[in-house]
Amino acid sequence: MKNSVVIGKIKGIEIEVNFSWLIIFGLVTYMLATSYLPGIYPDWAPSLRWIVGGIMALLLFTSVLLHELSHSFVSKSLGIQVKKISLFIFGGIAQMEGEPDEPTKELKIAIAGPAMSLFLAALFILLANRFGAIGAPKAIIAIVTYMYSINLVLAIFNLIPAFPMDGGRVLRAIIWHFSGNLEKATKIASYLGGVFGYFLIFLGIFWMFNGDIINGIWFLFIGWFIHQSSQSSYQYTVMTNRFSKIHVSEFMTEKIVIVDYQLSIQELVDSYFYKYKFANFPVRKNKEIMGIVNIESVKKIPKESWSQTTVGSITTPLEDNLIVSPDDPVSTAMEKLFANDIGKVLVMNQSKLIGMISKADMLNYMRIQNQLSQ
Repeated sequence: MKNSVVIGKIKGIEIEVNFSWLIIFGLVTYMLATSYLPGIYPDWAPSLRWIVGGIMALLLFTSVLLHELSHSFVSKSLGIQVKKISLFIFGGIAQMEGEPDEPTKELKIAIAGPAMSLFLAALFILLANRFGAIGAPKAIIAIVTYMYSINLVLAIFNLIPAFPMDGGRVLRAIIWHFSGNLEKATKIASYLGGVFGYFLIFLGIFWMFNGDIINGIWFLFIGWFIHQSSQSSYQYTVMTNRFSKIHVSEFMTEKIVIVDYQLSIQELVDSYFYKYKFANFPVRKNKEIMGIVNIESVKKIPKESWSQTTVGSITTPLEDNLIVSPDDPVSTAMEKLFANDIGKVLVMNQSKLIGMISKADMLNYMRIQNQLSQ
């Protein structure tokens, strides 16, 4: 995800925080310190409210991270790898490298997150009772009580049957199990996700007109995000399902322009980017493909250094997420396309480059197919 920073790894899963997370962190801290805590503890000093509010906000996002880690660990146990977990303005998302291939796997992965949230809610209510019994400071009791309620809300909210939320995935798994049709199950769950998104948007507008501006804006954006995610998730599922039936060799572009690693960046720009109007080119070194060079890599080099810098020095080396076999299904290429930062994959027959596939190829195929099916 753009504008993000990786803060660590847990069992091979990168944890990244998007800069938009700082917005919601500040907003949650502000609401807790100026609204929630003063209503319960009016005698507290403002400084104490802000400190406790900040701790609550951090624990809230820790709970969201644990929620997503639960999805990720179950996913990995079922053979579906998870590259990273991103925390951003709307919460968190685990980026799985592929989709479950049967409804029982979908159900297990989907239910893991709410189960973790319910476990945390039970843990925090036990801590609240324990701390209350031993006369712990009010600040500690306030924190654990809040974490109980917020994890309970997190579990219940995510179990709403609106795709791509956890409850929507549970619903999809159930429909998929009984109908045997993944596209149909996804279409129904996505439709409910879109309806729920519109409901939150209208609820946000209603609150804004009634003076609750902050909650109104927040629900409006969450509703928009859920609606957009439900539609894009459905399209992704349709594409994956259809592309799983087509081989890469039938889909790839065979006409490829290759650049030499010794070429200067200035020559690359003048003789390749402007001439062919491609954003990426395979790079060859001594008759072997060594990687891909793209515009983003060029932009990182000062223009005054272009004539002295070789293409090889800015080439992204070949890795698994940049290579597919001609016998692979196109769905495999699609997964790698959306997993790497290049937007292309090379079709390699052993060490020989025989074709390429880009995101534009995928989108154009779907656009043409949708037009022909109308």
